[in-house]
Amino acid sequence: MNGSEANNVKILVVDDEDYMREIVRQAMEQQGYMVEEAPNGLIAVDMIRRVPFDIIVTDLRLPGLPGEKVMQEALSIYPDAIVIIMTGFGNIQTAVEAIRMGAYDYLPKPFQLDELLLRVDKGLKERSLRSENSLLRSELHDKYQFSNLVGNSPPMQQIYRLIALVAPKTSTILITGETGTGKEVIARAIHYNGPRKDQPLVCVNCGAIPSNLLEDELFGHVKGAFTGAYQHRAGRFELAHRGTLFLDEIASMPLDLQVKLLRVLQEREIQRLGGTSTTKVDVRIIAAAACDLSEKVRRGEFREDLYYRLNVIPMHLLPLRQRREDIPLLMTHFLKKFCLEQGVRLKKVSHEAIRQLVAFDWPGNVRQLENAVEMAVALSGDRDSLDVSDFPMAAGMRGDQAFFHSIDIPEDGLHFNTVISELEKRLILQSLRVAGGNKKRAASLLHLKRTTFVEKLKRMGSAGPAGD
Repeated sequence: MNGSEANNVKILVVDDEDYMREIVRQAMEQQGYMVEEAPNGLIAVDMIRRVPFDIIVTDLRLPGLPGEKVMQEALSIYPDAIVIIMTGFGNIQTAVEAIRMGAYDYLPKPFQLDELLLRVDKGLKERSLRSENSLLRSELHDKYQFSNLVGNSPPMQQIYRLIALVAPKTSTILITGETGTGKEVIARAIHYNGPRKDQPLVCVNCGAIPSNLLEDELFGHVKGAFTGAYQHRAGRFELAHRGTLFLDEIASMPLDLQVKLLRVLQEREIQRLGGTSTTKVDVRIIAAAACDLSEKVRRGEFREDLYYRLNVIPMHLLPLRQRREDIPLLMTHFLKKFCLEQGVRLKKVSHEAIRQLVAFDWPGNVRQLENAVEMAVALSGDRDSLDVSDFPMAAGMRGDQAFFHSIDIPEDGLHFNTVISELEKRLILQSLRVAGGNKKRAASLLHLKRTTFVEKLKRMGSAGPAGD
């Protein structure tokens, strides 16, 4: 920790031996920490109630009040405080018990001062990391508040009401809707507005993982289960324990694996590949399908019993063409997002462009609109406004026309290689999104060999999402 950071750290040293408090205080002050001393537990507790100490270094055996009580008082007032226990050899078991009660670490006497300083520094870093993680969780929660779900149409209002009803529950949910309608966004909103919001949300795209690997991905394996299984591996169910598992494209799951998934939903336990024992899992299931699962049941392509297990609470998302009044709101939302990301001033959109955006059917739904706005912002250069030509798909242009009409050459020219490189990057990333991270599928969408596609990804400095 650097000097300026150390100057803001307050430490309390509690020990009934004067020389011990003195040497610890001097060592701490040399590192730039602010240090105070207490010769017994009662004085220590009084000081803790008046001063927000970051670290308490305390002996266990103290006159007046034992070290465990000092620790409990400190943590009850300041849960993020770091408590380090100093103890004689005979009290190590008590120190271990103190750790179970919330102490950060313990040091048996006698100890090297460098070791104490190392534990203090490590504790501060871990607390900082916990604080950052807490902030990230808070930001993540804010990101999926209802206010961040865009759309004021009656169908979207109905979805908001349904989310508010089901988020606090643990019932299984089946979300249906065409590709690109926002099924994963809804799943995240449900998770982050429910009681499991601080637990993992694990997402699995069942259609992007080869069927022969999907079972291992879901349930994991034990060491030696198959060639190359050199160690135990937890599956997505175990990783989602006490949280939520989002199974996207559930309709693509093979029938034999559907049987095993049904058993997990019934028994609430999983068995790793190659294993003989079972593991209990507490997981909320949210599944999603882009097709009519009941029709697949009728054709014998999806198990009826599994369908009813998943379809406890059904949610259906309408395509964008059936809620056109949401298009201007979505367009404005994405425009702000990409202008901010690309560091440009907020651009305006002409009335005619908005009219054509609303009139367009958007077969790729919200995802397609998002990609269209991203490309328009990226390729419009320094222009402050976007026109019909910036949205060639909505304007009914062919692909070759789109490239030419979406790029304006300013009077001072543009860098050809930069524009082409940016366009290539966005096409590659967009193809990966459409293909759900499957590189082979993404390459075929661009009529490229997989090796060529992967090489371009490497040149971009990214291996891309996992997938074949």
